[in-house]
Amino acid sequence: MCSLNYTLPEVATLGRFLEQQRIEPLREDALFQEEMLALPIQTIFFGDSKGTSIDKPLSLPLVGKHLNLECEGKLLRFRITDGQRKNQGYPTELDPGNRADNTQGSFMCPLPMNWEDFRAQVTDWVEREKGRILGACEDFTRHLTELITRGYGLSILTELKKSLGIDLFLLDKHFKVLTWEGGERLPLNPIAFVTPKLSNFKTMDLMPETPLSLGKWNDPQYRDVPLSWYPLAGQQGVLGYIGLGIDYEELNPVGRLYLYKTAVLLYFELAKAQSVEDTERQHYRDFLFDLLYNNFDSLEVVQSRGKLWGMDLTKPHMVIVGEIPGYDPDSADRVAFQELLDTVALILRNQPRTIFLERNDQIVLLYPLEGMIPLSQWEATAKRLLSPLKTLPGSHHEERSMMFGVGNLYDSARYIHRSFQEAKSALELGQLFNLQERVILFQDLGVMRLLMKLEEQELEDFRNEVLGPLLKFDQENNLHLEETLLAYLASDGDLNVAGDRLYLHPNTLRYRLKKVAEVLDRDLGSLENRMNLFIALKIGRLKSLWQE
Repeated sequence: MCSLNYTLPEVATLGRFLEQQRIEPLREDALFQEEMLALPIQTIFFGDSKGTSIDKPLSLPLVGKHLNLECEGKLLRFRITDGQRKNQGYPTELDPGNRADNTQGSFMCPLPMNWEDFRAQVTDWVEREKGRILGACEDFTRHLTELITRGYGLSILTELKKSLGIDLFLLDKHFKVLTWEGGERLPLNPIAFVTPKLSNFKTMDLMPETPLSLGKWNDPQYRDVPLSWYPLAGQQGVLGYIGLGIDYEELNPVGRLYLYKTAVLLYFELAKAQSVEDTERQHYRDFLFDLLYNNFDSLEVVQSRGKLWGMDLTKPHMVIVGEIPGYDPDSADRVAFQELLDTVALILRNQPRTIFLERNDQIVLLYPLEGMIPLSQWEATAKRLLSPLKTLPGSHHEERSMMFGVGNLYDSARYIHRSFQEAKSALELGQLFNLQERVILFQDLGVMRLLMKLEEQELEDFRNEVLGPLLKFDQENNLHLEETLLAYLASDGDLNVAGDRLYLHPNTLRYRLKKVAEVLDRDLGSLENRMNLFIALKIGRLKSLWQE
């Protein structure tokens, strides 16, 4: 294998262009600034003094500025912009109404030869610059490809470090450090960092123009060392990140090109590993679904299969289901939910025995316990196990807090499926009845858990027998008496509390309750009547779950 020159080729800058064309700005041109010489060139446009494009633009494989050359007699006007091409002509900034505000720089030079020869000379220069930069980059890419072919894989990041001369490291999509190349401003071994968020990236497209995202270190000793993130994204989503010990604006255009070429190869390496991981994960998910839906013939089969995945299913497991209330998978919440899942997975790495599964935009957690515990300790145990998840990103906003349902605890893995269904029911009912607790235990649902075991038609018949006249009256008069009665009973008959819930004056509430008693022909002071009415009202709330 041929030796590789790790020196980056020089960037095609405005200064390099002027030097090789042997032209200098007019000294009396006050608009010319020396710092403009360092500006990288991406595209060159030819035009006349009226802003009309003459030839097709010439492009270099760099992220940089647009250089617009206009012939004005024996003078050459330079305009430098950031704009995008428009109809293969001038950037939009060169529209007559926009020149004064959007042109970054403008100066005049003597035209060194006739206009046609000069355009031909510039075209030749662009082709040579393109060959110089792309040739070096292709040699670099070929070198990386040979290393991958020989089995060195992710170690190609070392070669990028040699070329860029900066600290680099590679993460997988779960933020695990795969390769760490320190030694410049960072130590040789990994240090803690704030994990990147998908929402912080302006775009996830893998290309030289992809902007880097600003990062931070957790260790205050390195807070002055810059950190930037470059996402490794493609058809399979985000598979990892490259961390760079450099400010996101400091990487020059050629360095960006080398970074992009390396990132493409790293993405495919991660994709290969992802393919193997996906196959393994699918078998793992299949086993968990069989466990949660009781698709096993015997307890012995459950326990033996669990051993293959490192699970001790001879111990009792506390089953918990969690979700973000009101989460909409078709909105921008998708990114927030994915970030939350990534964070959960990261936290649970410190709890290797915990079983974690994403299912239908919910998370399912199975916590192994050393043995059965008294019923009085279930709530405290569940909250202790979930305590690391209470500091998830966004949890300080109520609408982003997670809510958890907890199933009953059983002494055998044979009943994990039952506990799973109970945890789901606790979560659904907790949201249905607007319970304020973030952790809802199935055992605390009282009569509601009994109602869920009865036939829907039987429950509906009971509701109609008890509340039928009131439901008909509400439908005809739109007085919301059903809602009034539920608030009153849920407030233990306290008119002030119920009035606050309904935003009603106590006198108005008394009138409505009197109307309820008349319509139903029932004494609301009777304990038996209150119990029957409360159960019937709760059944009405359950109907929304039946429809799902």
